Amino acid sequence: MNQIIQRLFSVAVYTVPLKASLPFGNYLFYKFSFLKVLLYFTFPVAIIERSLPFGGLLFFLILFLGVVRNPNVPYFVRYNACQALLLDIALIIITYLLSIFPLAELGIIAFVFTLSIFLFAIFQCMNGVEPEIPFISKSARMQI
Repeated sequence: MNQIIQRLFSVAVYTVPLKASLPFGNYLFYKFSFLKVLLYFTFPVAIIERSLPFGGLLFFLILFLGVVRNPNVPYFVRYNACQALLLDIALIIITYLLSIFPLAELGIIAFVFTLSIFLFAIFQCMNGVEPEIPFISKSARMQI
């Protein structure tokens, strides 16, 4: 796989946790309208997840089984896909916790953290460096 294609695909997989964090940022979208540009980045993921029944689960399984567990895919892509999926799982847990304990501030914090991780991962992937996200990177290496 070409280096440029590897880097672009690695950036693209980080849109999965970004899409999962968008509901937390509703207040910020109204307050800062320039953040609505993020919706365009996550639009392809939203189409895939909404077009099929259980689309989110199928998309997760395709990424996990087809990319992370496939030894034919380059390590850089597998590592970034695994990190993105682990971030998505963390956001799912946060979503369930916020449904039990409705704290709007915690949701905004989750959105800001996810957005900062997304931007950090974009710059690291475009430079060809594996993004080191605390707690997530070690788990991603253990999965691969």
